[in-house]
Amino acid sequence: MTALAVETPAPVWAGRAIVRAAGRMALHVAVEGAMVPAAAMFTVPVECRPDAESAPGVRPWTGPVDEGRLCASCLRALRGEPAPEPVLVRAGAAEALPDPDRRGRRLWAIPDLPTYTTPSLPAEHGGRPIRWSEWVEAPKLSHYSSACDWCGDAGPCVMAGGRQGNPLAKDNPLRWFVAYRCSYCQETRVYEQTGAADLKPIAHFKPKSPKGVRA
Repeated sequence: MTALAVETPAPVWAGRAIVRAAGRMALHVAVEGAMVPAAAMFTVPVECRPDAESAPGVRPWTGPVDEGRLCASCLRALRGEPAPEPVLVRAGAAEALPDPDRRGRRLWAIPDLPTYTTPSLPAEHGGRPIRWSEWVEAPKLSHYSSACDWCGDAGPCVMAGGRQGNPLAKDNPLRWFVAYRCSYCQETRVYEQTGAADLKPIAHFKPKSPKGVRA
């Protein structure tokens, strides 16, 4: 009996450098021909952010790679698939239902929770501009509560990364920033990374919602 060899097709990211965004678990695929330094942290264009000016801060990745761990936007770009259309949800005003039920009780619609304006992140610090990434869901930590300390929203919150400086300019050192924002009350705290794991607060946007409203 002759064994048949089954040829496994190469994944769409074969031959590309794989990197991990700083502070996040998702893996990204570097654009074709991108130069990947051997530094601990660097900026390099990736398939979901091919513009070098807005490229995220990433770290080298040499571990296992599978489709479940790769950035969905990077995979769509590699396959030439269009981005999904956003789902628009219209928040209508609460209206009373005029007709009572069989027991004579009057039914009422539950109004939507109030929404609060998202604050703007600082555009500069120390007289130099900061370039921010998009807001993404913060990682969930099993040993740390993701609930908001102010409003009590169960979370998780969202986070954004910031970059300042030029790694190639001696007089403009590279600095990193991170911002955390509650998805409900919009309380936002902004930090500068001053060490491997040290965060220095530089801005705090106080929430507008009542304290403990979601607890």
